[in-house]
Parts: sequence; C-alpha cells; structure tokens
Amino acid sequence: MNAVTGSPSIAQTFPLLAGRSNRTPTGNEQNVKQAFQDFVAGTFYKQMLKSLRKTQRPAAYFNGGQAEKIFQGQMDQQIAENLAHDHGAAFADPLFQTFSVQIKSGGSFRTDSADNNE
Repeated sequence: MNAVTGSPSIAQTFPLLAGRSNRTPTGNEQNVKQAFQDFVAGTFYKQMLKSLRKTQRPAAYFNGGQAEKIFQGQMDQQIAENLAHDHGAAFADPLFQTFSVQIKSGGSFRTDSADNNE
C-alpha cells in the first residue's frame, strides 16, 4: 500500500509485470502492451475518423439514411481497430514504457476518483 494515497502500488496490482526487464517480455507483458496499443491507438483513430465524418455532408440523392449511418459507424470502428493493431505502436510504446518504469520503481496509481474532487 502507498502510505500517502492509501492505494495499492502498481507492483502489487500487477505482480507479474514487476521486476521484469524490457529485453525479454513475458506473455503477460505482451498482453498488457497489446491492450495499451488497442486502447490508445484505437481511441485516437476512432476520434480521427469521427471528426472526418463530421466534415462530410450527406449526398442529396444517394443518402442511405439511418441504416447507412449505422453501417458506417460499424465500418469506422473496424477500420480504427485495424489501424490500431497494424500501426498503433507509435502511440502506445511511449505510454507502455512509462508504465513499465513506474511499475519497476514501485510507483502507485489511484483507482478511485479522489483526484477529481480537488
């Protein structure tokens, strides 16, 4: 436990990642790194596609209505997931490295929303 925040340390929360070197990642580290990549890059690409779609006006004669909007949303989600999987390392690697350093130093993070009340 962290004496200042009262929350568990990162090493206590993720014991399998604590004390590992960056040279030989374990399966769990690869899973965490992949989760970072999927979340960080997926969020970025999803927001980028959403912003791009907002700039387009619907066609006057070939507008598919609500069904097209639903399909387009699903297609954009799949495109974002594919982009995150294929090209998301540039976004996720710096965050994962910072996370790994914090774990190795025995740092902690807060899981509650106490920081939002300040």
